[in-house]
Amino acid sequence: MKKSVKKEAIKKLSFIKKIYNVVKSWVVGNGVEGFIGLIAGLLLWPLGFKVYAGFAFGVFATRNWDLFKDWVKGLLK
Repeated sequence: MKKSVKKEAIKKLSFIKKIYNVVKSWVVGNGVEGFIGLIAGLLLWPLGFKVYAGFAFGVFATRNWDLFKDWVKGLLK
């Protein structure tokens, strides 16, 4: 029974590690501008600064679009 519990724990830890690496690579690829755009948008929207939040989300969307575009170009090559 101990081996099966250990295997399950290893599976869970490897899953968490994969998720962490995906999030980390997204933050690194998105850069400071995209990450700060997301945070600023999430903070400004509930405070009632919807126009400024829109600009911040626009920066965030642009950085993600660049990542997506590069990913598709990599698949097509």
